[in-house]
Amino acid sequence: MHQNESILILTAHYGEGHIQTAQTVASTFVKKGYTNVHIIDLYGEAYPAIHLFTQGLLKKSFTKIGAPLYKMFYYGTDKLSSKGLAYFYQHLGKKRLLQLIKTYQPAFILTTFPLNASAYLRNKTKLHVPTFTIITDYCAHPLWTHPMIERYYVASHNVKETLISYGIKEKRILITGIPIRSTFNDSTLRISTHYKKFNLVEDKKTITILGGGLGIIPKVEKLIKELESYTEIQFVIVCGKNKSLKDRLDQINHKPNSNMQVLGYIDNIHELFSITDCLVSKAGAISLTEAVAMKIPMILFRPNPGQEMENARFFQYNHAAIIAYKFEDIIDGVYKSLFDKAYRSQIKKSHTNIYQASAASKIQEDITAYLSMKNTVNSISKGEH
Repeated sequence: MHQNESILILTAHYGEGHIQTAQTVASTFVKKGYTNVHIIDLYGEAYPAIHLFTQGLLKKSFTKIGAPLYKMFYYGTDKLSSKGLAYFYQHLGKKRLLQLIKTYQPAFILTTFPLNASAYLRNKTKLHVPTFTIITDYCAHPLWTHPMIERYYVASHNVKETLISYGIKEKRILITGIPIRSTFNDSTLRISTHYKKFNLVEDKKTITILGGGLGIIPKVEKLIKELESYTEIQFVIVCGKNKSLKDRLDQINHKPNSNMQVLGYIDNIHELFSITDCLVSKAGAISLTEAVAMKIPMILFRPNPGQEMENARFFQYNHAAIIAYKFEDIIDGVYKSLFDKAYRSQIKKSHTNIYQASAASKIQEDITAYLSMKNTVNSISKGEH
């Protein structure tokens, strides 16, 4: 594969994880000299009005009414995918993708969201563009799969086994881990300037509370009231892009010498993680991977049915996080994570077993090697004729 060839990365704005993965892998290719790299939100471009509507539905899936509906969709489509839904799904975005292929003429397509139009087009057109997929969770839904996808890059052996159970050949699956930014690693120093940046002090244990990129934190006021009573800790709530949540919490946070800090979206969260002793979070795969890279004990609060729940179960099964369904569970988990040395030691060992370092580099190297091999085979075949 030549470095001036075009690369097309397809993703979707349903949470930040898919986008971040695309950006991380794109930057890895750029660092290797591939300058013609394009990230496209396929559904956003193909169906802008529907895209906005479905993003609203995603937010509602975190509510009491929305969660059961999303559960029915996620686990229901798991059963229905082989009966026609997958056939319908692979057509989504097909027309826009044909335009993109004509415009960019990519050497290959990489997806970080279940987008099977590119794989479908390989069967139905003369546009035989190889397709590769990064599964951005610690679980796999059948909608990720298609027989014309060259390679699946996955987080764990568990995901690999799930894909094999769906009929994917083992040779098409590579355990690389989930790509995260290189700024996340367990060697990041816990330095005074990081505390100062976030208006924190060094002599207290620090809890970070995340609601994901959408800033969705159920009943956060009750959690604040619990944590404010403990003087030996301090906590930071990251609201992401949820401005209404941040405004509401700013109104609450008016006490002098408060042990709470409220933040909106931040791009230096790795610095906050470097001084974090315990993370309370939704079970988004990117946040989980970033925390594992930095060996931070985690409490996963009320995982949403679907991939969040499956991610959380994977981490709990591997003794790498605590799932909390009640506020009392959060408080118990916080104290265990902060002050139980044996537990903290066990968590670090579990995280070491789960974490796959340099995932983006592994993916970049595998794709380029795969395409080079294919090109060599094709050249030999043409020479024989």
